[in-house]
Amino acid sequence: KVRLVRTENLTPDMILANNVYKQGCIYLKQGQRNICRYDDRLKNLGVDYVYVVDKASEDIEIKEIVSEATRQRCQDVLRMAFKTIENNAPIDVNSFKAPVSELLSEVMINKDLQVSLTDISTMDEYTFGHSVSTSIYALLIAQEMGFSKSDLHDLAMGAVLHDVGKVKIYPRVLFKEGRLSDEEFQLIQSHPRYSYEILKYCRNLTNRAKLIAFQHHERLDGSGYPNGITGDQLGVFTRVTAVADVYDALTTNRCYRSKWSNSKAVDLLMKYAGIEFDEKMVASLIKKIAIYPNGTEVRLSDGTYGLVAEQNKNMPFRPVVKVLWDKDGFDISPYRVDLMKDLNITIIESQIELHGESN
Repeated sequence: KVRLVRTENLTPDMILANNVYKQGCIYLKQGQRNICRYDDRLKNLGVDYVYVVDKASEDIEIKEIVSEATRQRCQDVLRMAFKTIENNAPIDVNSFKAPVSELLSEVMINKDLQVSLTDISTMDEYTFGHSVSTSIYALLIAQEMGFSKSDLHDLAMGAVLHDVGKVKIYPRVLFKEGRLSDEEFQLIQSHPRYSYEILKYCRNLTNRAKLIAFQHHERLDGSGYPNGITGDQLGVFTRVTAVADVYDALTTNRCYRSKWSNSKAVDLLMKYAGIEFDEKMVASLIKKIAIYPNGTEVRLSDGTYGLVAEQNKNMPFRPVVKVLWDKDGFDISPYRVDLMKDLNITIIESQIELHGESN
């Protein structure tokens, strides 16, 4: 029974619905009251949105495809692996098996959910959160395409580890807020090679999983990096992860830009489907995601505003909306509109677009 709110719009009556993490520890705990006191600190840490409980959201439920505990376990193991690499020691791939198996089990159990992953964590947690989210989106795509369970596990292992090479990139470059110089951009583009170098001698990790690290920025038309390979040279695991990686990166806050709306990210993937990205992979992802997640504020074509209350299966652009405010933003008696039944009404903007999405 929650909704997503921008940190600058927090009010004293709102209660924090999900933990906020910083460096693997809880920074703000679920149930915290009067969280508007922390809005400046959250903004400074790169947290633009949080989930809250309030009167408007009392009958809206958000079902997570993977529990917060499982996500954090995966991130904790990844964080330890980064520290091991920094000390020039080999990572223990076996340490990933249990948390990744847990992640896979939860995805399989909740396979009918339409998903939107909103990881409420600080900017310095981006690489860890992104790696786990990319793995979840990759599993959703592969599951939709009928991959075997053993293939799903190998894919998840490779996707979780795909960005380990970023540990070799200077933080001042990796987290730079302004435009990168040509030299800095070349450094960023070197991380797939670093990732592969770290993983290639790891036992208990399949070659297909290792290639995800090396090829996840390659594109079907040869426009990617580091080698500009094309088409059939890209393995199926790589094609899946490339779509998952881009979608999560676009819909997550970065040091140099604010997150895109889910609909804008989908538009970009559709634009380049069959050119840079595998069409089947893009179509499979769109079937599995919630373009307008539950708890998201939206503006409807009749001028009213409300919160997304439920999803309609396989119709991510037409959920059920709980209308709460008139066109001028004043409270009205709540009512629900099922956009699958009322085809004359559409969503014009989501919460992110309403508040000035950055490019």
